[in-house]
Amino acid sequence: MARKTKLEPHLTPDELKQRYLKTEDLSERSHFHVLWLISQGETQARASEVVGISDRWVQELVKRYNAGGAGAMRDRRHDHPGAPRILNDEGARALEAALQARPADGGLWTSKKTAAWIRDYTGRPACRGTGWRTLHRLGQTPQRPRPRHKRTDPEAQEAFKEASARAQGRSTGAVPGRGGRDVGDR
Repeated sequence: MARKTKLEPHLTPDELKQRYLKTEDLSERSHFHVLWLISQGETQARASEVVGISDRWVQELVKRYNAGGAGAMRDRRHDHPGAPRILNDEGARALEAALQARPADGGLWTSKKTAAWIRDYTGRPACRGTGWRTLHRLGQTPQRPRPRHKRTDPEAQEAFKEASARAQGRSTGAVPGRGGRDVGDR
């Protein structure tokens, strides 16, 4: 038989239920849902099953609640916003200005060239992905000429299109109902 989990009396079961029902943050809502279930006599295993989180996480939530009360139930992921962007606002404005002109080699702006510009501007390493994300954030797209087919023979291209259409059972340009057999013709 599973042991009952003891919760410190920071909040009453009714207060836990109200927090569970009214909290806007979905992560905190599931935390209070677990605590309310446990306050109703459910086991940690049953609470984890109902809410859909692991047994180990339920143990951690109970431990945090007993040590710190309701304030310890907040979603701690909000405390870690991640690494700062490689370009600050001033750098982004400088890059936007640079994007208005041609790159140093005279070609088109690509992710690789943008990353090189960022690397030169900041003195920090920047990969091609950083260049792509920065271009996207600034509302730009990497400019790359579309590759040209090695064979530009129009007759060969048309023959290929017709063969592809026949292979897929599509019409090759004939007007339906003219010159072809109807369903009733045999």
